[in-house]
Amino acid sequence: MCLRLNYLILVFSLLLFAGCVKTELPVTGQVIKKNSSNASRSVSYTVHSGDTLYRIGKRFGIAYKTLARNNHIRPPYIIYTGQRIYLKGTVPRSRQLPLVRHKHTPKTTRKKHSTRKVARNVKSLNFRWPVKGVLTSRFGRRGSRMHDGIDIGAKEGTPIYAVLAGEIVLSNQRLSGYGRMVMIRHRHDLFTVYAHNQRNLVRKGDTVKKGDIIARVGHTGRATGSHLHFEVRRAATAVDPLVYLPKRH
Repeated sequence: MCLRLNYLILVFSLLLFAGCVKTELPVTGQVIKKNSSNASRSVSYTVHSGDTLYRIGKRFGIAYKTLARNNHIRPPYIIYTGQRIYLKGTVPRSRQLPLVRHKHTPKTTRKKHSTRKVARNVKSLNFRWPVKGVLTSRFGRRGSRMHDGIDIGAKEGTPIYAVLAGEIVLSNQRLSGYGRMVMIRHRHDLFTVYAHNQRNLVRKGDTVKKGDIIARVGHTGRATGSHLHFEVRRAATAVDPLVYLPKRH
């Protein structure tokens, strides 16, 4: 289930990611040709605002899942403005996730600086908890699969709140396994996902404030018992929501 979610975010780029919406919009990206290391010619496409992986694939006659696989993009397939999508061959992971190295800066210094910067950024976001309930499952690997979020057990119909202000980029139940779900895009290519809902109370394109009720807890999709499956994503990358949520006392 979690592996397929990257489909949705990606489809929405607005930045992007995961997705399932196949609305035909004009494609305005730029096609770039570049010689690869083996002297064969590869073609890439630069993503512009409003593009989705589905539309890019349709334009060039390539299945969006093939593009996702070759570019190492996981469901819900988030893409973002300025990203280069390679249309031929498989892209080395190092090219998809470039490392910026600072000359003459010791590794330990870089690591400490990065940690402090992330801590400041997380604190400045000022998340709230999406639902009142009990944490039943954490972020991380479950056997051979990755659990891309956390599960919060709550009574059927319990209100689900937007953790930050943002724009609704998805509100449907088209992604298998997630049931009724809502996806919100926030600042800085940050997304939050709320799944297995009994009811969604917002629509795509709506803007919400932090604390607005966006859905009700349910057990739609592949869910055992009523709970909220909650994810936080930086672009297409799932991160541990507990890093961002305030500590409970």
